[in-house]
Amino acid sequence: MSNKRVLYQMLDNPLSKNHGNKTWSLQLLQYFKERDIAVDFVSDREWGMWSDSDIATFQQTGLADRLFVLDRKPSKKNILRYFLSHKLPEFFIKKKAGFYKAPIYDHITRYYQKQFDNILKKNSYDFVLINYVTCASLIHNNPYLKGATTIIDTHDFFTSQHQHHKNFDIGASFKEEMRRLSWFDMIWTVSTEEHYIFSQFCKNDVRLVQTMLDKPSVRRDFKDKKYDIIYVASDIRHNQLSAEWFFKQVYPLLPSDIKICVIGKITRYIDDYPNVEKILFVDDLADYYTQAKVAICPMLSGTGIKIKVVEALSFGLPIVCNHRGLDGLLNKVNNGCIATNDATQFASTIQQLLHDTAFYARQSHMASATFDLFFAKEQAYQRLDNIFGITQTS
Repeated sequence: MSNKRVLYQMLDNPLSKNHGNKTWSLQLLQYFKERDIAVDFVSDREWGMWSDSDIATFQQTGLADRLFVLDRKPSKKNILRYFLSHKLPEFFIKKKAGFYKAPIYDHITRYYQKQFDNILKKNSYDFVLINYVTCASLIHNNPYLKGATTIIDTHDFFTSQHQHHKNFDIGASFKEEMRRLSWFDMIWTVSTEEHYIFSQFCKNDVRLVQTMLDKPSVRRDFKDKKYDIIYVASDIRHNQLSAEWFFKQVYPLLPSDIKICVIGKITRYIDDYPNVEKILFVDDLADYYTQAKVAICPMLSGTGIKIKVVEALSFGLPIVCNHRGLDGLLNKVNNGCIATNDATQFASTIQQLLHDTAFYARQSHMASATFDLFFAKEQAYQRLDNIFGITQTS
């Protein structure tokens, strides 16, 4: 054993692999397991939609020593307990703050905080790792940390994420986000852009900790592939708007015999087309990436690195994307991604990749090289070893 102990808090259930942050969480838990780092994993029952079977399945994976699924509020079965331990304290907290609405949402309730504190009271950790700035209050002025190094795994630049919300105040939001980040010993970012911003305004130790994936071993010949295009996306608002743009602006410019496979919850927002196969969920995306020639990532907005871009790169697939699809990549050119915000160019680039074998081969080679250089598991493990003080013996 490395004798390192980590308390890892994440709202989501990482077993529901429908977002990039959950894929990253599973990879990080696997890292801890391979490095013999003891981990207690903390989640949110309501937000993560944890069922009893989910809890049992997670425990069987052995990815954490213990799983704590916390409640944001007590059960209403005992209405007096619910009122005294949740409603009344939350009311006075809001009243004390003058019913002030924070520029960035704070997910943590007093009831959730109390459960989290009980874990800290009963245990000692070398590191306390918190996901998302909306949960930063868990460690703020917390007397039970016992000297643990605190880390915030940001995933997103929330000020940018919220800029289209009603009554958005960029100054107040940015100030609040920087304030919460300043509570931590170390800040993790997933993209170069966010690393630059946070390191400019925070005096903390800001680290670029990008996603990591295993290198696929199965490849298929170009001629044997079933799909011309693969498009993988969740149903967040950014993806909804981007998918609408692609199917309204780009799709009509493509030949009708091009075969397109769309995977993920975004399929709920896409109309039926004769040459488009829609699949809501698959157990293993590798089965579909290996059957595709070109990946697309139409992203008009959003922050952070796009996990589906990294996945496509790992399979050596050329990617046609908007400029937002390049977010997080250290190299913006000669990386296997061809970016344009022009619908006509988007469509013509797809067709060029499908018909120009030399052009396709160059882009495929650059995609593989980019993955190997920045996202291969071996590279990421070295960066994490440095953070957690792990020394590997040969």
